[in-house]
Amino acid sequence: MPATCWSSIGGEVMRATRLDACGAPVIGPCSTVVSDGFVSIAWESEIKEGTDIEVLKANGQLCVSDKQCDELKWINLTISFCQVNPDLFSMLTGYETVLDYSGAGVGNRIGQEILCNGGVALETWTKIPGQACSTTANAARPWGYFLAPWIKSAILNSFTLENDAATFEITARTEKGSGWGTGPYDVVATDATNTAGPLLTPIGAKDHLHMQLTTVQPPTVDEDNCGCVPLAA
Repeated sequence: MPATCWSSIGGEVMRATRLDACGAPVIGPCSTVVSDGFVSIAWESEIKEGTDIEVLKANGQLCVSDKQCDELKWINLTISFCQVNPDLFSMLTGYETVLDYSGAGVGNRIGQEILCNGGVALETWTKIPGQACSTTANAARPWGYFLAPWIKSAILNSFTLENDAATFEITARTEKGSGWGTGPYDVVATDATNTAGPLLTPIGAKDHLHMQLTTVQPPTVDEDNCGCVPLAA
């Protein structure tokens, strides 16, 4: 079948969406954060290795030798941020948001508990070098689109205060059984005129990561308000 191959450079913007205990998007007043204040997102698969089965003959030679299939447990994420985003950090980790006198988020308070229920869906858009814009009536630039439909167990892992810019590292892992479906956003083209719509097929029960080329443009960062915004039904 025909296919389009693509490369990926950098990370243009991310969007986090609050999820409930079943991994479904939470409709509410503080459910979405869009940010470009990150340095990197590292992905590493956690694999359960299949059991080696081996039986030796009395003479020490192999009689039976096999290995069961390896299995993906989850994908570990390490996200490095170059700025503190109170609402985003709270959404990822469950840490309390610290408010100023006007009710605006200005920081986080880190407690003992780790958020194990709920979590977020994390979308990231990347640049695609050397790829021509689409030739449709609504010609648009192509982007790399990466979706982790459910990440959880996030913690602020490390940061250093020194004579240099601070970066803040948050680690998390993916979870299967997401209730994301096709998602609440228009992220892919649904026809030859580049009409934007949700994913064409729903995220499956065992899916940990979705990635594809898209010609629908990523969300923009509000430079005047880095905080959370509502998600409507």
